[in-house]
Amino acid sequence: MSNDNENAARARHQAHRIISRPAHKFPIGVRVIQRFGAPTGMGSFHITRHLPDDGAGLQYRVKRESDGQERVAIESSLELVRRDDN
Repeated sequence: MSNDNENAARARHQAHRIISRPAHKFPIGVRVIQRFGAPTGMGSFHITRHLPDDGAGLQYRVKRESDGQERVAIESSLELVRRDDN
């Protein structure tokens, strides 16, 4: 039979476990286009911030340089812009 001190120590140990979180695919500063979701018109966006998963996937704060429009986009809707795609 274990005592209360052993139970408390076991609970603290379990609380310190590191939970692995998925990593964002796109780093901050890269240029992307939004393929799905709300229409964006023409133009690319720059990743300005990583946001957590809201249940639909990892999210990003993106900003279009041409007009300053900002929006939140999920990772699955974004595509990296190659250097030769302006």
